[in-house]
Amino acid sequence: SCCMLSPSTLQFLFKDVKYLQLQVESFTISNGPVPCQFEFISKPNEDAYCKPWLIAKPSKGFLMPDSEVVIALELCVNKSTATALNSGEEKLEDILVLHLDRGKDYFLSVSGNYLPSCFGCPIQTLCYMKEPIREMLPEAIRELTLMPLLTDDAFWEEKPLDVPKELWMMVDLLCRSACHQEGLFQQPGLRPEFEQIRDWLDTGTLDVLGPVASNHSVAEALLLFLESLPEPVVCYKSYRSSLECANSYEMSSQVISMLPKCHQNVFHYLVAFLRELLKHTGKNHLDVNVLASIFGGLLLRPPPGHTQPGTAEKQKAQQFIQQFLCHEGGTL
Repeated sequence: SCCMLSPSTLQFLFKDVKYLQLQVESFTISNGPVPCQFEFISKPNEDAYCKPWLIAKPSKGFLMPDSEVVIALELCVNKSTATALNSGEEKLEDILVLHLDRGKDYFLSVSGNYLPSCFGCPIQTLCYMKEPIREMLPEAIRELTLMPLLTDDAFWEEKPLDVPKELWMMVDLLCRSACHQEGLFQQPGLRPEFEQIRDWLDTGTLDVLGPVASNHSVAEALLLFLESLPEPVVCYKSYRSSLECANSYEMSSQVISMLPKCHQNVFHYLVAFLRELLKHTGKNHLDVNVLASIFGGLLLRPPPGHTQPGTAEKQKAQQFIQQFLCHEGGTL
């Protein structure tokens, strides 16, 4: 007589979830002769009705008599949830409570398995990963992800890579095919191509030449990769000092020299790559201001809890990067 769910739908399984790849499962609520409200409600001691990687659409609503509504459960892992799923600290498991007005509460169980990805991994973790992340054991990924950020490499018997191989793979591809590409880093790529690039980085299965993808898709994947780093290239604790010395190349270089070695390497590597692109402005028409602005916002990110950077702060971040792109005297 009142609102109900068909019980076959109380368990939802999301298989082989990948970074930034949306998966959707749906179910139907059917109403009887009386109007009915429904809403997902949060469980005791929890702020939201579900984990941050999940969303129900719609999450609440009103049903007219004898009508029904289809509810989609959308699961997507992004930069804010990937790191803990990579390390196994978090799992794709949740219980949703669907409250029906004058009906009973239904408990929906959501579970899935996440395929670890280099997206969302710390720089240091990736430097210690010699093989593709999908070939590694969960314990090894966990240990490397939770490892404290080191100022030197003495902690590990194994010498780390200078820069993450995934970063090298993308930059190498761009150096080989995109030096003359106009609008690089300013045009979006194609989603299916991003997925191919991500799988190439995570599994290393595609041939050495890399994915069949446009330059714009590779460039966007590089930006998404930098954006997904849980600790930015210029570490959070150096954010303030970077902005403060954005008009002194000497002091800025000093800030970089204080970073952990793997972060320093990545910074210098990206600067060298951007300088290489800027040698071809006759063909690619890239503007140093635009590049410094795009990479300033990714390499220098304010620490969690810091207010969103305003225009002045963004300009300082741009200025900080720009000095390195324009500095005479070659790479550092």
